[in-house]
Amino acid sequence: MGDDRSALLVWVCGGFGTLLLLLVASALREAMAMKRWPVAKGRILSSKVEEYRAIAGAGNFGSTRTRMTLYRPVIAYEYETGGQHFRGDRIAQSPGMNRGIPDFAEQTVRHYPVGSAVDVRFNPRRPGESVLEPRVPGGWIAVLVIAVALLALAARMYFGST
Repeated sequence: MGDDRSALLVWVCGGFGTLLLLLVASALREAMAMKRWPVAKGRILSSKVEEYRAIAGAGNFGSTRTRMTLYRPVIAYEYETGGQHFRGDRIAQSPGMNRGIPDFAEQTVRHYPVGSAVDVRFNPRRPGESVLEPRVPGGWIAVLVIAVALLALAARMYFGST
């Protein structure tokens, strides 16, 4: 291997790569489970783009922080199953790309106009848990690419130096 610093770098890259890979696997597992959930007919109650402010660093750690204006779609819907009425607001398994940028949030809102009928997937064990889009957002692909790159780097450093 060489020196202790190289060994540490291999462990750090391999560890973070493994952690990210486990997160992606967990998200895929959850999305696959959601796709098997039963479907109830629902109706959109409200559909709007919400503006919110988030604090972001302005450079070096400890420097002044600035506030960014971001946007997210806020969709509320109702559905009925087993004679009970429920309300939900979860669009997808995780927020994904439809947050932050106004165009993406507006596109999501246009897809779910108020009063429109929708298919709502609900957890049969907890019918109050629901989702409109049982999919893994594309952002997870970037996380997967980073995980594979970190693992490849760790393998290259470990096996390339022996």
